[in-house]
Amino acid sequence: KGVNLLRMPLGMERRKSNTTKFNKKKVITWKIELCFHTPTAHTTSSTGDNCNDDGSKEHIIPKMLKVESQMSETSTLSEELGKHLDVHPGNSTIRSQLRSFANVPRDKLILFLKRLPCSSAAPQYYGLDRDATLGENLNGKTVIEFPTIDVVLEEDREKYPLFIGELY
Repeated sequence: KGVNLLRMPLGMERRKSNTTKFNKKKVITWKIELCFHTPTAHTTSSTGDNCNDDGSKEHIIPKMLKVESQMSETSTLSEELGKHLDVHPGNSTIRSQLRSFANVPRDKLILFLKRLPCSSAAPQYYGLDRDATLGENLNGKTVIEFPTIDVVLEEDREKYPLFIGELY
């Protein structure tokens, strides 16, 4: 399907938690992590969940991790964001936690995928198209077990250096 999938050794937490499946219709249903990075202008501390594929601690800005255990490669990233940011019965707590993302137009949300392999001291990112399918966004990229997608507001874009050749 055009994705270079790297597997972790047996027993590693990322491998144990992977729910990605390849079904009989030859469609991949991915587990994905959406890592929402709280805008720096709205915070004073820099503690947060670890959202790095390589397990390194990164404390640029606070983060909130949302996990989707079954996202079809034919679904768009915008549809997935809508599950967490749009008004739906039963998601008021999540929307409240993500209000800085829910209250802005979708075109102000920037999506990144960390380039792998990459130095943890100088990470590089691929810009993702929120209106393209997950499969289209992952085509030609390397993923460890399942993708972790960084979601940031446009104002924090410069904290995520793009891979050489990527234009945004």
